[in-house]
Amino acid sequence: MEKPQRHVYYPIYLDLKNRKAVIIGGGEKTVKKVLSLIETQSDIVVIAKNVVPALRALSDKKQITIINRDYKNGDLKDAFIVIVMDTSDPSINHAVNEEATERNVVCNVEDITNLCTFITPAIVRRGDVTVAISTSGTSPALARKFREVLSGTSPVINTHSIMEFADLTEILSDTRKELINRKIKLNLDHYQACITDELIELVHVGKNDQAREVLMNNLLKGASCNCVPDFCQMLSEMS
Repeated sequence: MEKPQRHVYYPIYLDLKNRKAVIIGGGEKTVKKVLSLIETQSDIVVIAKNVVPALRALSDKKQITIINRDYKNGDLKDAFIVIVMDTSDPSINHAVNEEATERNVVCNVEDITNLCTFITPAIVRRGDVTVAISTSGTSPALARKFREVLSGTSPVINTHSIMEFADLTEILSDTRKELINRKIKLNLDHYQACITDELIELVHVGKNDQAREVLMNNLLKGASCNCVPDFCQMLSEMS
């Protein structure tokens, strides 16, 4: 049986200066996204019934505009780009995608690639040099792994070269889909702790099924551990 053709994205950098960028969602994740957009000098509009204090502070400084309500049709008028950070309401996710399509607005619905016309890479910056890392939406955890190794911020020391971790894309993608289907959410640091040299060694000798099993077993430990939010005991032990 032939493998389905890979979905290949075309890498591109957008000039957002003086262009309207709409962000749906007012949580902590939105803050990081907004701060990166402020650097582009775009005109940022955040739409959310509730927003965290950090976003309110940016609004007070006139760096963003906040609309305190849920998204409604018409909110993308004159927008160039829209990013949905709060994906808890499927009806809003689809409605934003439909309006974006009608208005030719580039759209990203976080972690729901079938509703996206673009995906955001992991970024490493130093001065005018920017390195963007993407796994074509298959494994955000692997993209983060590359970013941390390239920036020298990875808490884990691996013996294999960074590009060898690309060989784990398929098994990381498969396990991610399984976790999503089972509605299991894990600490993002725990994901990093599970991307190990052992997996590379198994894949390199053709033991993909065994590597997938090892990865899933380790990932599931994160669903039953006693780690507090934003702290992974397994990752701290590997540091």
